[in-house]
Amino acid sequence: MKPFVIPAAVLLLCVLVAAEKQHDWEQGVVKSQDVSSYNAGAVAMPIGTSVAAVPITRRSNVVVVETATVRYTWSEVGKNTVILPVNGTVNFYRDGNFFVVLDTNNKKHKFSLVGMTSLSPN
Repeated sequence: MKPFVIPAAVLLLCVLVAAEKQHDWEQGVVKSQDVSSYNAGAVAMPIGTSVAAVPITRRSNVVVVETATVRYTWSEVGKNTVILPVNGTVNFYRDGNFFVVLDTNNKKHKFSLVGMTSLSPN
């Protein structure tokens, strides 16, 4: 009886890991993207009898995506930057408070919502 318990537990664990939640994909048009970096100060620390300073550089990636009813302004979260096609379409889904876009290597890029405008029909 015991020889069947471990393989059954491993099989159950594999099935649970493989059963990823299905996402509700949405599509939008990228209206603009602003990738920039800026100087955010410096960090100084004593080394022996001298002081060494290292500059801090921050990166930002702000994207405006328009769907049929809403215009979103997103800011990318994380260290990696994805370049999106301006005036092209992008597929995304919502994961809690984040919007997730996949790059060409199927790597997830998370964006936080910083602005939202409702588009009224004409």
